[in-house]
Amino acid sequence: MSDTSKIHPLLPSDLPHLSDEAAVEVLDFLHELVFRFEAHYCGQIHLHYAQQEQAQRLSQVAAGVKFSEPPF
Repeated sequence: MSDTSKIHPLLPSDLPHLSDEAAVEVLDFLHELVFRFEAHYCGQIHLHYAQQEQAQRLSQVAAGVKFSEPPF
């Protein structure tokens, strides 16, 4: 699923004209969709980011990068 060669950017000119009310309804729908998506897949999303961070740290260790205290 990480193959981005077929993803095309969405340009503003690709979007249809919407009334003010319709634009708000679409935005509300998208916010709700993202909220529910994150709630449902929260564990998997966090696991993915944790695995990426661990892989990055391992590659930095292999490259000889010295670590100090985390910046935060």
